[in-house]
Amino acid sequence: MGMKRALAFGALLVVSLGSLGYGFQSSCCPPPTEPSCYTSFWVGDTLCFKLIIPWSFFCCNSSDELIIGWHVETLEGVVVYEYTYSDPVSPHDFVMQWDQKDLTGQQVAAGFYNIVITTTKGEYKTTIKIVEKDPCCWSILKSKPCGASLCNPYIKVYKCPSCCVPTPSCCLPLPCISCGGCGISLFFGCCKDD
Repeated sequence: MGMKRALAFGALLVVSLGSLGYGFQSSCCPPPTEPSCYTSFWVGDTLCFKLIIPWSFFCCNSSDELIIGWHVETLEGVVVYEYTYSDPVSPHDFVMQWDQKDLTGQQVAAGFYNIVITTTKGEYKTTIKIVEKDPCCWSILKSKPCGASLCNPYIKVYKCPSCCVPTPSCCLPLPCISCGGCGISLFFGCCKDD
């Protein structure tokens, strides 16, 4: 009988301490928040993006909307890079680029950012995630795509096309692959450069 009481007391102690630890963790250190949708890119990728303004008989979008500028901000709203056009430009087939550098020319840290395009009619925003490559192993770049509206303007963001897949000097050369529009991006790590 004493053994059963000891086991019951031990189980009660474990449950009590576990719930206490859970309560402490949730009140002291809330879990990190992640946006509901985003597009992922590797650190150092040049991003291309454009404002898509759908038009159809059922939509009420005006064709006179012009782009004034754009900026990149953290999820907290801190602007890390911005660009303003001297003359507003038409969004029709107009592609903008960001090389992941901040206003001082330094690479921004890995993490979540918002790309915000300002127009004569308002602002449009999309979220991206910048991911650090692991040099020791291969990694898969995962995104949570946002739905595109049939009527409301939205930002399309993608990796700017490049000729070849870059590899460290110690790796065997890889063939040239056009990466424009790829849905999945893989990184196969090799040895570190000396």
